[in-house]
Amino acid sequence: MNNNLNKEKLPLSQIAKLLKRIYRKRKRRAEELARTRKAMSMVETSLKQWVAEGKHRIKYGCLDDIIEDLGLTSVELSLYCSTKLKKTFLSWRKELRMEEAKKMLLESPEIPACKIGKSLGITDKADFRHQFKAHTGYTPSEWRKKFLK
Repeated sequence: MNNNLNKEKLPLSQIAKLLKRIYRKRKRRAEELARTRKAMSMVETSLKQWVAEGKHRIKYGCLDDIIEDLGLTSVELSLYCSTKLKKTFLSWRKELRMEEAKKMLLESPEIPACKIGKSLGITDKADFRHQFKAHTGYTPSEWRKKFLK
Protein backbone atom coordinates (compact mmCIF):
# COMPACT_ATOMS: atom_id res chain seq x y z
CA MET A 1 0.00 0.00 0.00
CA ASN A 2 1.55 3.20 -1.12
CA ASN A 3 0.17 6.23 0.74
CA ASN A 4 2.36 8.62 -1.19
CA LEU A 5 4.03 9.97 1.93
CA ASN A 6 7.23 11.79 1.29
CA LYS A 7 9.72 10.12 3.57
CA GLU A 8 12.54 12.58 4.15
CA LYS A 9 15.65 11.41 5.78
CA LEU A 10 16.93 14.11 8.11
CA PRO A 11 20.58 14.33 8.97
CA LEU A 12 21.43 13.38 12.52
CA SER A 13 22.47 16.95 13.35
CA GLN A 14 18.98 18.26 12.41
CA ILE A 15 17.31 15.58 14.51
CA ALA A 16 19.51 16.55 17.44
CA LYS A 17 18.56 20.24 17.01
CA LEU A 18 14.84 19.37 16.87
CA LEU A 19 15.12 17.24 19.99
CA LYS A 20 16.96 20.03 21.82
CA ARG A 21 14.23 22.53 20.84
CA ILE A 22 11.51 20.15 22.04
CA TYR A 23 13.42 19.55 25.28
CA ARG A 24 13.92 23.29 25.94
CA LYS A 25 10.25 24.02 25.22
CA ARG A 26 9.06 21.27 27.58
CA LYS A 27 11.57 22.35 30.22
CA ARG A 28 10.27 25.94 30.04
CA ARG A 29 6.70 24.70 30.40
CA ALA A 30 7.65 22.56 33.40
CA GLU A 31 9.49 25.47 35.02
CA GLU A 32 6.55 27.78 34.39
CA LEU A 33 4.16 25.25 35.90
CA ALA A 34 6.43 24.86 38.94
CA ARG A 35 6.56 28.66 39.38
CA THR A 36 2.77 28.86 39.08
CA ARG A 37 2.28 26.10 41.65
CA LYS A 38 4.76 27.76 44.00
CA ALA A 39 3.01 31.11 43.57
CA MET A 40 -0.40 29.52 44.18
CA SER A 41 0.89 27.89 47.34
CA MET A 42 2.36 31.21 48.48
CA VAL A 43 -0.95 33.00 47.88
CA GLU A 44 -2.87 30.29 49.73
CA THR A 45 -0.50 30.53 52.69
CA SER A 46 -0.80 34.33 52.74
CA LEU A 47 -4.60 34.19 52.65
CA LYS A 48 -4.78 31.58 55.43
CA GLN A 49 -2.50 33.66 57.64
CA TRP A 50 -4.44 36.84 56.81
CA VAL A 51 -7.72 35.18 57.85
CA ALA A 52 -6.18 33.56 60.95
CA GLU A 53 -4.99 37.01 62.07
CA GLY A 54 -8.52 38.34 61.58
CA LYS A 55 -7.41 40.82 58.93
CA HIS A 56 -10.35 39.89 56.70
CA ARG A 57 -12.46 41.83 59.23
CA ILE A 58 -10.54 45.09 58.81
CA LYS A 59 -12.19 47.88 56.88
CA TYR A 60 -9.67 48.72 54.15
CA GLY A 61 -9.68 51.81 51.97
CA CYS A 62 -9.33 49.89 48.72
CA LEU A 63 -8.33 46.54 47.25
CA ASP A 64 -4.76 47.75 46.71
CA ASP A 65 -4.43 48.18 50.48
CA ILE A 66 -5.45 44.55 51.02
CA ILE A 67 -3.07 43.33 48.32
CA GLU A 68 -0.24 45.28 49.94
CA ASP A 69 -1.17 43.87 53.37
CA LEU A 70 -1.11 40.34 51.92
CA GLY A 71 2.29 40.97 50.35
CA LEU A 72 1.07 39.83 46.93
CA THR A 73 0.60 41.27 43.48
CA SER A 74 -2.84 41.81 42.01
CA VAL A 75 -2.02 39.24 39.30
CA GLU A 76 -1.13 36.56 41.87
CA LEU A 77 -4.28 37.19 43.90
CA SER A 78 -6.52 37.36 40.85
CA LEU A 79 -5.09 34.18 39.34
CA TYR A 80 -5.45 32.28 42.63
CA CYS A 81 -9.02 33.44 43.20
CA SER A 82 -10.18 32.71 39.68
CA THR A 83 -8.55 29.28 39.43
CA LYS A 84 -8.77 27.95 42.99
CA LEU A 85 -11.74 29.76 44.52
CA LYS A 86 -13.70 30.21 41.27
CA LYS A 87 -14.74 33.71 42.38
CA THR A 88 -13.32 37.16 42.83
CA PHE A 89 -11.36 38.02 45.95
CA LEU A 90 -13.96 40.54 47.12
CA SER A 91 -16.87 38.10 46.74
CA TRP A 92 -14.84 35.44 48.59
CA ARG A 93 -14.09 37.88 51.40
CA LYS A 94 -17.72 38.96 51.65
CA GLU A 95 -18.83 35.33 51.78
CA LEU A 96 -16.27 34.62 54.50
CA ARG A 97 -17.49 37.56 56.56
CA MET A 98 -21.17 36.65 56.14
CA GLU A 99 -20.55 33.03 57.17
CA GLU A 100 -18.79 34.35 60.26
CA ALA A 101 -21.69 36.73 60.94
CA LYS A 102 -24.17 33.83 60.76
CA LYS A 103 -22.24 31.93 63.42
CA MET A 104 -21.77 34.99 65.63
CA LEU A 105 -25.48 35.87 65.50
CA LEU A 106 -26.36 32.44 66.85
CA GLU A 107 -23.45 31.98 69.27
CA SER A 108 -23.82 35.43 70.85
CA PRO A 109 -27.53 36.36 70.87
CA GLU A 110 -26.87 39.10 73.44
CA ILE A 111 -24.72 41.07 71.01
CA PRO A 112 -26.68 43.43 68.75
CA ALA A 113 -26.42 42.64 65.04
CA CYS A 114 -24.92 46.05 64.26
CA LYS A 115 -22.02 45.32 66.65
CA ILE A 116 -21.42 42.01 64.92
CA GLY A 117 -21.31 43.87 61.61
CA LYS A 118 -18.82 46.34 63.06
CA SER A 119 -16.65 43.50 64.36
CA LEU A 120 -16.52 42.21 60.78
CA GLY A 121 -15.44 45.57 59.39
CA ILE A 122 -18.88 46.64 58.16
CA THR A 123 -19.46 49.84 60.08
CA ASP A 124 -22.71 50.90 58.43
CA LYS A 125 -25.71 49.12 59.98
CA ALA A 126 -27.77 49.32 56.78
CA ASP A 127 -24.88 48.01 54.68
CA PHE A 128 -24.42 45.03 57.01
CA ARG A 129 -28.15 44.29 56.90
CA HIS A 130 -28.15 44.55 53.09
CA GLN A 131 -25.08 42.32 52.65
CA PHE A 132 -26.40 39.75 55.11
CA LYS A 133 -29.81 39.60 53.44
CA ALA A 134 -28.21 39.31 49.99
CA HIS A 135 -26.11 36.38 51.26
CA THR A 136 -28.74 34.51 53.29
CA GLY A 137 -32.14 35.77 52.19
CA TYR A 138 -32.78 36.94 55.77
CA THR A 139 -31.99 40.05 57.75
CA PRO A 140 -29.71 39.45 60.74
CA SER A 141 -32.65 39.60 63.18
CA GLU A 142 -34.74 37.25 61.00
CA TRP A 143 -31.76 34.85 60.90
CA ARG A 144 -31.55 34.83 64.68
CA LYS A 145 -35.27 34.26 65.11
CA LYS A 146 -35.36 31.45 62.57
CA PHE A 147 -32.27 29.53 63.63
CA LEU A 148 -31.82 30.33 67.33
CA LYS A 149 -33.57 27.67 69.33
